[in-house]
Amino acid sequence: MAMHNELWFPSVIWSAIINNVDNIALKKYAYERQKEDEGRKISNAGGWQSNDIPAGACPEVDNLVKTLNNELVEICNQTALNPVQIYNIWININPPGSFNLAHHHMGAMFSGVYYVDADPQQGNIIFERGDNAEYHVRPHNIQKVNYYNSQSCTYAAKTGALYIFPSWLKHHVQANRANKDRISISFNYGEPFQV
Repeated sequence: MAMHNELWFPSVIWSAIINNVDNIALKKYAYERQKEDEGRKISNAGGWQSNDIPAGACPEVDNLVKTLNNELVEICNQTALNPVQIYNIWININPPGSFNLAHHHMGAMFSGVYYVDADPQQGNIIFERGDNAEYHVRPHNIQKVNYYNSQSCTYAAKTGALYIFPSWLKHHVQANRANKDRISISFNYGEPFQV
C-alpha cells in the first residue's frame, strides 16, 4: 500500500530576483531619507529603520510598489485569498555589526524584503519554524535535514533579491559582517481597508 501525502499548513516563501528597479536611485534615496528621518526602533539592533514611506515620496519606491502589487496578485491567486493592499513600506540601513532581532509582522497577511544593496557577508535572513516541532522531532532522529524536519531556513542577502512570506513567519537577520551598509526595503500587505 502506498500512502498519499498532503501538505497542510505549509509555510511558503516566495523569492525572485527583480531587475526592473533602479537600485542606485533607491540607495541614494535611502541615504537622503536617513538624514531627514530620525527613524524608529522595531527589530533593528544598531541599524536604522525609516518611518513609513508615503506614496509619491520617491518615484523609484513607487515603481517597486507597482512590482510588489503585481507579485501579490499572483500570490493571492496561488493561495486562493482575496486581493490584498500595501499597508506600509520602509527602508532599513544596517551598518557593520548591526542585525535584526527575531520578530513577525502582526496585523499583516504578507510581508517581505527587497535588497537594494547587499551580499551574504552582510547578514542573511533566517526564517524560523513556529509549530513547536522541536519538542517532537529531535536532532538525533533526523537522518538528513530537509523541508519537513528543519527548524529554520536561510535566504541570502543579495542585491535585487525579493522575498515575500506569511507575516506570521518569525524571522531575524544575521549581523552585518562586511565593512559596508546593507540596504533593504521591507513591506507589509493585508486586507483592504474598509471605507
